[in-house]
Amino acid sequence: MRYAPRIVSSRHIPGRGVLETLYTFVQPLAHLVTLALTVLVFGALAVGLVRGQGADEVVALLDHWPLILVLAAVSVTPFVLWGPVYRRDHAPDASFARSLVWGLALWLYAYHLFVVSARAFVRMLRGRNGWAKTRRNAEPVTAGPVALES
Repeated sequence: MRYAPRIVSSRHIPGRGVLETLYTFVQPLAHLVTLALTVLVFGALAVGLVRGQGADEVVALLDHWPLILVLAAVSVTPFVLWGPVYRRDHAPDASFARSLVWGLALWLYAYHLFVVSARAFVRMLRGRNGWAKTRRNAEPVTAGPVALES
């Protein structure tokens, strides 16, 4: 997030690029919040099942089906729409159906980000957020000391 002011004020990045970059910056936080809420909901359902009240909680959850439907649409639609937008801009020869499959595939692929975001958060908590490996991979191969975590 420390780069956000420079990106927003840059004359070299168009508005769409600024929005996409800021969206990318916020994604890991959104993944962590979503992951935490999912764990809380399923944890509450599990506790209810153990206490013998699980059916009541499931019914209470299903009573909010319009909200669940809206949340699902808001979660899936941007990914599915990416396929047709990509088709329009970069692959006009592809069929519309294929572009929808690309969007659905992107939606499924994005689930790995929950694992990656959680792992990165744990690494940050442990203080293991250095760039030693990245630096080491970018350097030419020579004899001498290897970059270490700071």
